[in-house]
Amino acid sequence: MFIQLLTTEWTKDTRGGAGARVRDATPLASVLPEGVSGAGGNASFQLHHVYFSEQRRFLPREWTEVRRGRPFIEVEAFRVERTDEGDVRVLLDYGKMGMPGRLEWNGVSRGEPHEELFRVAPGEWARGVYNERLQYWETGHWGYCKHVLNVGLLFDSGLDVFVRTAPETEVRREFQLHPRGSVAPGAHTSRMPAVARH
Repeated sequence: MFIQLLTTEWTKDTRGGAGARVRDATPLASVLPEGVSGAGGNASFQLHHVYFSEQRRFLPREWTEVRRGRPFIEVEAFRVERTDEGDVRVLLDYGKMGMPGRLEWNGVSRGEPHEELFRVAPGEWARGVYNERLQYWETGHWGYCKHVLNVGLLFDSGLDVFVRTAPETEVRREFQLHPRGSVAPGAHTSRMPAVARH
């Protein structure tokens, strides 16, 4: 299993103009680093982080980690779970998000904070995207984040699989983030045509 999280963080200084163009250019996928392997037992997950921040002019900072001991991992508001059927499901926990998480997503589950975004079968990979507005408690100012999660159950695919191929499924939960609060959420789910895995 390959799991990659890309996070872009910014402030109101780059909400528009040239700064926004640089921010919007951050990618939805990156080449996995050498040493990352899809192998691993049912109780371990390898996670590749890529972080872009306004403070660093949106230059990438990368690191990897391994989490063990549970049949799931939680990263930001995503939850990645192995299932008894051999596939993987990805959920979004609205209770762990910033301001948009306080809104009920189109009446989903009526009070249940989790939404299942997608499932990944062997040989497939999929992508989830959400954004949020956060308050920096030390300053009282607002910040914004976009999180992209790429998850694949892939074999002999190469470290550039997320860049070279299209996801089987892509789900977006994007809110219009305004200083006075989140407005109408926008979303789409697309089912991509199957692509060859090399």
